[in-house]
Amino acid sequence: MRLYCYTYFADKIMKEGYLSAAVRPNPCLSIYAAMAGSDDEEEIKKYLEKTFPGRLRSICCLTEMAPVEKYEHPYLDCLAHQASIVSFDLDELLANHLVEAIYCKDNSETALTDIEKENICQINDISEIDTTPLNWHACAERYGSPYNMLRHYILVLTKGYIPPEYITLERYIELEK
Repeated sequence: MRLYCYTYFADKIMKEGYLSAAVRPNPCLSIYAAMAGSDDEEEIKKYLEKTFPGRLRSICCLTEMAPVEKYEHPYLDCLAHQASIVSFDLDELLANHLVEAIYCKDNSETALTDIEKENICQINDISEIDTTPLNWHACAERYGSPYNMLRHYILVLTKGYIPPEYITLERYIELEK
């Protein structure tokens, strides 16, 4: 099963691998500040690890790529038109013990009433991964990040990264310099 990640750092990922916050120099954790109730990086890390073990060693991915269309959510529209996409085969990662746990985050219902609430559940078998089409047009700024309205999967990486030889570049968009 292929999983997809949007990125503005495709060149780096294809050379160094896909790095989680635990191994990435200067990870941007401020996006979790509101949920953590603190701007302090150490407090944010504690919050993340409290949500489920290994969250700092995790990455988020989707089961499909967004159709290149116009989206109401400006960040989703930017991703769909201006971000590169990398993918990897989950079966291969599991077979080579690069993934130790899988979680599903689906806030499509809870974000309607509380965008700070995370609806995360552990996936015990790969057959539990829902590959039905995502509702890309449900994303709106009032619900925060597009990922609040898109079911996605969080892979806890055994060593905190996916080596480059497991990664496929699906779409490359060079960043303006």
